[in-house]
Amino acid sequence: MKKCALILMVLLFFVAQPTNGSAGMKSSSAERSTQDDQIPDTGCRKDSRNFSKSGHSSGTPADRKVRVCSSTKKRLKGSRYSGKPVPSRNMTPLKGCVALVQGEARMQLRGKGDWISLKAGDHIPPRSNLRTGRDGAVEIKYEDGSSLLLRSHTEVTIIEAWKTRTSRLLRDFFLSAGRVTAKVQSVMGRSSRFRIHTPTAIASVRGTEFRVTVDKEHETCVEVLKSRVTVDTATKVINLAQGEGARIKNPARPLPPRKLLLAPNPLGLESLYNTAPVISLASVGGAQAYRVMVAKDEQGKQLVWEREVRRGERVTMSGLDDGSYFLLTQSIDPIGLEGVPSEAFPFTIRENPLPPMLLTSGCERRGGEKAVTLEWLSVADAARYHLQISEDGDFRNPVVDRPDLAAVSFRAEGLENKPYSFRIRSVARDDSPGGWSDPVAIPAPCPPQASSGAWPDFSDGMITLRSRSAGEGFKYHVQIARDDRFQEILVDEKVDGPEISVRKPKESGTYFVRIASVDGSGKTGSFSRPQSFAIQNRFPPEWIGIGSGTGLFLLLLLFTL
Repeated sequence: MKKCALILMVLLFFVAQPTNGSAGMKSSSAERSTQDDQIPDTGCRKDSRNFSKSGHSSGTPADRKVRVCSSTKKRLKGSRYSGKPVPSRNMTPLKGCVALVQGEARMQLRGKGDWISLKAGDHIPPRSNLRTGRDGAVEIKYEDGSSLLLRSHTEVTIIEAWKTRTSRLLRDFFLSAGRVTAKVQSVMGRSSRFRIHTPTAIASVRGTEFRVTVDKEHETCVEVLKSRVTVDTATKVINLAQGEGARIKNPARPLPPRKLLLAPNPLGLESLYNTAPVISLASVGGAQAYRVMVAKDEQGKQLVWEREVRRGERVTMSGLDDGSYFLLTQSIDPIGLEGVPSEAFPFTIRENPLPPMLLTSGCERRGGEKAVTLEWLSVADAARYHLQISEDGDFRNPVVDRPDLAAVSFRAEGLENKPYSFRIRSVARDDSPGGWSDPVAIPAPCPPQASSGAWPDFSDGMITLRSRSAGEGFKYHVQIARDDRFQEILVDEKVDGPEISVRKPKESGTYFVRIASVDGSGKTGSFSRPQSFAIQNRFPPEWIGIGSGTGLFLLLLLFTL
């Protein structure tokens, strides 16, 4: 009996234990489920918080800031994030793709080595640093359609980018300087994660459109254009609704959210320009300044011109090439938050062919003269020139109207003893006229002894070139070269007005001139298309002397024969 009882107890013991196979499967399944739900907080490896499915974190706001932002700052080297990647067996690295690149945009692969220029279609792996220069922009897109657009002078580190086995996309970026616009696609079920870290805050979203800016003082601005954004600071979590923004100057005492301002409407915008567009902006209550942007696309991604202007300031959009554009505006409030963007206003510029530069700065007639000769430079893409002379400044009733001039000079006859003004424009081969030059005065005849020499000619060894003014407050960069590619530059000067006087070149031949406008901030626009003038030197006096002497010698030789 004792032996039977012992055998029965042993059997019962083995029956009560699970098999190794089933135990292993249950443990593996549970482990996978747990690992899939655990999302590494890549923004800060020292952070002990875990994010739940709803996206909220545990701990007090102060604890969250101490763990996140302070440790993030410790890992910054040269304003770049320098943390360690987060290994995970159940996650694969997520690469972004360059959807748009403009100007200077570079990448440092995985935060190491040389900076390489980006082009459309390039893949951006995690841990890479991105940088844009002046007039640069780059847009990074992910497989779910979400994107991050970097504006000019912006530096971003892709801290982490993962894809889980359940197809969740987890992305963390660090913005150390500049401006970015994020568009995050929301998904069904469990949402992906998209966070932008800055030196003073963390912006978290799961489906929205918003902007984040870090200025030179490392202060952060967050502006929500669609849906909602959660901003994590040192002492609190700020929930921003659509059309709201917040500025974080001091992480311990962030400013409260405030409404974003509406965009100003442009005043005086035309559909077609043959000169640099000049507009004003309607006043918006509460705005301290405005941002004016010109883009090639309606979404405003491919900016080609951008300025911040004060209230009441007129805007001259100089330096734009011929083409079709869109104008967008934003208001800027007193704490630096930028409002919602305006609609895109289309317009077209066709400045070329440019009006020819004038070879003189004015015209002076001697006493009794009724004629004057006007001269200008040759414009390469002009088929002919249209010249007008008028007694009044508005040219409503011109006394001379010649739309068919093929030469680069014109002698006006029969002028009375009174002052006149003249202007000229180029006409393209397709008969499209360019813009008019600035009016130039032709003074009334002066007695010979009262001549001021205001119109220097070639005989005094000087040439005066006058171009069309770009507007008030502009300076000009003028170049004169022997070739139309400007590889042999003879004159390279910056002047305060659209006029320059230079010495007449000694050698005969064709010379080329181009000019660029420089605005009040010192930014230089692109050079105009070259115009040209010709120097035709006659035989030098010494040649005449040599020729005369040679002729006399031959004559004497003839008589001696």
